[in-house]
Amino acid sequence: MVERTSLDGAVSIVTGAGGDIGTGIALELAAAGSDIVIADVDVLETEYNQQSTQEVSGATRAQEVADDIEAHGQRAHVIECDVTKPKQVDAMVEETVSEFGTLDLLVNNAGVITVTPVEEMADAEWDSIMDVNAKGVFLASRAAIPHLREAEGSIINTASIAGDIGAAGLGHYCASKHAVIGLTKSLSLELAPDVTVNAICPGIVQTPMWEDVLTPELDEPYEETIERVIPMGRDQTPEDMGRTAVFLAENRNITGQAVTVDGGILQNVI
Repeated sequence: MVERTSLDGAVSIVTGAGGDIGTGIALELAAAGSDIVIADVDVLETEYNQQSTQEVSGATRAQEVADDIEAHGQRAHVIECDVTKPKQVDAMVEETVSEFGTLDLLVNNAGVITVTPVEEMADAEWDSIMDVNAKGVFLASRAAIPHLREAEGSIINTASIAGDIGAAGLGHYCASKHAVIGLTKSLSLELAPDVTVNAICPGIVQTPMWEDVLTPELDEPYEETIERVIPMGRDQTPEDMGRTAVFLAENRNITGQAVTVDGGILQNVI
């Protein structure tokens, strides 16, 4: 087996690459030498741009990410893909291989969240969270596996600290992220020794997920949440997740792991 020590010349798909964490992962992979496929849903829809605090189209956001990747000297390619649609996922992988000739790394990062108690939750809300967060990982991994086996590549899944705990109002989200970690561990056994499979579990990252959904639900300022729950006293960043992805992709003896990047949140039990 080839012992990878560098991502130079690699080709990576990052789903949900138009979001903050996905962008952070894509840019760190590019800085390490990988060409990047920026995959996201509804690239013509409006998304929130944290940097400008203005609304921009998904296409504009994707092009900004592509420009930043190319500034690192790497190739970038934008693909619209809904990870809950098998035909779109299969087409994403085939277009990547057609465009670049190979696929070395799949980062399953696309994810969504809502807050609703189970007794008030409609079937459709449960299904929508599970379809994106869990089934999307399954579909993309299944499509990519033959190419990743050939390249002796890697799969990295974005899970969450919610994959280790429960949280009121987040039963569906926690269930989906527990599923991601379970799938990660199972795939690591199925695909060894050819493909490494790991997960990243972010803590609190200042994204629209936190600002628009979780902070209002907690009914306290974001900064106070950071001070209250994170022993290191600071939130995590998209770049933290990107550097972790590079580390995992370059280490061929790490597989089946869910690496927590949370500033100590899960250790703060007393």
